[in-house]
Amino acid sequence: MAMLILECCTKKADYNNGYRDGYVLNEFLRMIDHPVDYREISRKSDLLDLLSDDPCYEHVYISSHGMVQEDEAYLQLPRARVYPEDFPEGCFANTELVALSACSLGKAAFADPFMEQTGARLLVGPKKEVLFADSAIFFLNLFYLMHRQERGAKGALARTIDFLKSTRPFTGAFAVRTG
Repeated sequence: MAMLILECCTKKADYNNGYRDGYVLNEFLRMIDHPVDYREISRKSDLLDLLSDDPCYEHVYISSHGMVQEDEAYLQLPRARVYPEDFPEGCFANTELVALSACSLGKAAFADPFMEQTGARLLVGPKKEVLFADSAIFFLNLFYLMHRQERGAKGALARTIDFLKSTRPFTGAFAVRTG
């Protein structure tokens, strides 16, 4: 089954700063012959329309910016903010794993209402601000184990976290939440 990669870092500044881990993951998965549906998304309506069409993907990866503040938590697109309640209801109910490569969106303030709204059963995302390069290596390792080594999502997550926990940037950086 194909994996959906949504690259939402589409501004010229994102390209110039290397904030393109969705693109990097897409290229990597193509190297190991895993089917990928890669989309660049910059508008909120495009994202929500795509997810409203009953997407049928085993894994979904969203590369973007994220913000969690005292009174709000959202996915930052180039032209809009997407709050957990904006996502189509149940859009990830049949998805094994949703991966958010967006700073702080692994925190409960975003993750819990997102999972409730979308029906996501397993979510992984950063609990704090992380460099895109650090996020990319985390998710490259995770999806390599899942797709090339044929490990289940939970086993691959445990192994990725264990493997990378000795490196300072990763210590406590990612949260795994189950629904």
